[in-house]
Amino acid sequence: MGCLSIDSNSSWYIAYLILAMCLCAINRLFLNAEKFIVGRDWVMVIGGDKKLSKLNATLLTLDQFTNVIGPLVTGALVTWVGLRETVGIFGAASLVSMLFKAVFLRLLYISNRLLHVKEDKLRSDELLNPFIKQSVIYTYWRQESFPAAFGMSLLFMTVMGFGGLAVGYGSSAGLPEFVIGAFRSFGSITAILGAFSYAFFEKRYGVLTSGLLGLLVQQIFAILAVSSVFLPGSPMNLSGYFGNFTAGSWVHSMVHSFDAKNATGYDPDVDWSNFSSNGVSLASIVVFLIAIASARYGLWCLDLATTHVMQVTIPETERNTVFGVHNALCQTFSVLKDILVIILPLPATFAICIFISYGFVTTGHMFFVYYAVKSWKSPKFKKSGVEVKREVEKEEEESAML
Repeated sequence: MGCLSIDSNSSWYIAYLILAMCLCAINRLFLNAEKFIVGRDWVMVIGGDKKLSKLNATLLTLDQFTNVIGPLVTGALVTWVGLRETVGIFGAASLVSMLFKAVFLRLLYISNRLLHVKEDKLRSDELLNPFIKQSVIYTYWRQESFPAAFGMSLLFMTVMGFGGLAVGYGSSAGLPEFVIGAFRSFGSITAILGAFSYAFFEKRYGVLTSGLLGLLVQQIFAILAVSSVFLPGSPMNLSGYFGNFTAGSWVHSMVHSFDAKNATGYDPDVDWSNFSSNGVSLASIVVFLIAIASARYGLWCLDLATTHVMQVTIPETERNTVFGVHNALCQTFSVLKDILVIILPLPATFAICIFISYGFVTTGHMFFVYYAVKSWKSPKFKKSGVEVKREVEKEEEESAML
């Protein structure tokens, strides 16, 4: 609100803008902490192993649903009441929702006595060397689920997702904004279907098999996305780009990518009868968007399977630490993806980003396959698809009762 009330040429405008970004970063930090505690830890106690998959799928579905309606509500409010008033409405709504959430979580904590008990059992290697606990990276690495978790983090190093990169790529190819919006909605729907499908498959075939089914679906559509750069209308022109490459031209193109005047949201002249925009075929970009939107079905099946594996196999005392490191690793790969696009900012070189992304996605899939094969060969493997420790916990409970 402060930024909208001050002249943009004033020094106070910059100060308020920096303050707003810092507060937003702090808010995101605590939101992630809350997400880990409730969505990764408490859900284990509330649902138990039998309902864990269903609860994880429900939480993910609600998250995707808010991602669908959020932009619609924001756009409607900005159109009807204006930007400043919309910011005020969201600020008041955030305060109200925060109070309701605090009361709800408090009541949930009080009503469930299992949340009051924290498992505090040290592993044998911690008893021998207590200084091991100082390394969060080592705690993450030594987990049984490390291959699956690290493989999942590699999937964040990709431009084949429905973020701003895909939208910009579609706009540069001459695709109308409403079509790109329709593809984004389709991607959210496939993600929700993937979440529901995971709960269905996990109940019948197990966690690992469900994850492998999602992996297969994502791999098929990832190959389709890679193939799209060879179709008519593709902007790929690697020989022309590197043939005329100079350091000066590269710096100019990279700097120009941050130019506010470098807009791609022009009004394209689309000829649907010939399936072209401004005389250029839309086959390449349409196939690419269909592929990355459909791949979200498999992505969220694989994501839920990996989350389930981590929740079940990670000790309670280390669960928040491991998930925190995992999220940091995922965000690191996401930043590397952004750096890659900054280095190769032109549509003519976007194909290189797609090729590199496919390499990371496939490597992440190989890590999950390795974990699945390793688990299936283990004598402790259960029908649920993960090496759960039910028998050990049952014995500990019986010994405690005695």
